[in-house]
Amino acid sequence: TQPEAPKQARRVVRDLRLKLVPRLRRYEQQLAACGDRNSYSKTDPDATFMRLKEDHMRNGQLKPAYNVQMGTENQFILGYSVHQNRADAGCLIPHLERLRTLVGRLPQTIVADAGYGSEENFAYVEKQGRTALMKWNTYRLEGTREWQRQVKRVENWTYV
Repeated sequence: TQPEAPKQARRVVRDLRLKLVPRLRRYEQQLAACGDRNSYSKTDPDATFMRLKEDHMRNGQLKPAYNVQMGTENQFILGYSVHQNRADAGCLIPHLERLRTLVGRLPQTIVADAGYGSEENFAYVEKQGRTALMKWNTYRLEGTREWQRQVKRVENWTYV
């Protein structure tokens, strides 16, 4: 068994040098490319994999994409921004900050659909002294009987 030990040690060192260390470097590069995101495209490292509405195959396939936001006022485009974040709620504040930089001010009324409704976004708009015309993300669900029957939801508790 004495001669086996150096042979095994050489094999382990060779595997480390030729396989494991290069694999670790590749993983580190991939993690760096991901950044804050959960995914990225090998062909377009800036793109994030997203589930798109225009899925002609209707199989829920993820595709590399960007989240583009556009700000308008009186039917004029004031500005746009491109994001790697797949959720609209996470794009509103950076978009409005970019809009403020481009235009010099924020619109008095911020209008957005329920996809933007988050506590953070409502607090931001309120802090800016603006009016928010946004539904919160559970607006539609809260009108259903199933939602209203769920005892575990704090919103459904009766206070006396």
